[in-house]
Amino acid sequence: MTTQFEPVIGLEIHVQLASKTKLFCSCPNGVGDETKPNSAICPRCTGQPGVLPVLTEGAVELAVKAGLALGCKVNEYSTFSRKHYFYPDLPKGYQITQYDKPINGAGSIEITFGPKEHLQKKKRRARDANAGALHDSGKCAADPHGLPDGAGRGHRGDHRTGAVCQHRP
Repeated sequence: MTTQFEPVIGLEIHVQLASKTKLFCSCPNGVGDETKPNSAICPRCTGQPGVLPVLTEGAVELAVKAGLALGCKVNEYSTFSRKHYFYPDLPKGYQITQYDKPINGAGSIEITFGPKEHLQKKKRRARDANAGALHDSGKCAADPHGLPDGAGRGHRGDHRTGAVCQHRP
């Protein structure tokens, strides 16, 4: 069967940056085994009424470094937008992201694929990549042994909420 269409596959990859604080507040990043759930949160990162996000300088520096490592052009102007949707692990009811004007843009990444013995022979360059910062959601976990009757119980950990991610569509 011959077709006039060519499949094009786009990827959006999220990576956790090693920032000390969250993206929009000064709470510790809270990602890792040593942090107890809901111990690194504040009214700002949980979206309580009357609080506004404050962009942290260290997180922006890491996002710029990641963009440069990926061969992106650092934009002089970038914006953040709010995406409103419901997830049980997103206490604010919205996610702060960089869709239209990210911190980094106009980059590309080289992808190597194929069997291990032939990895150096098959390479492709993915164009039109960009990298920006976005607000991470929390984490939901099920505990099957949570109740005496054997019924499961869910837990929501907001300690990750607001951690820095790198975004490459």
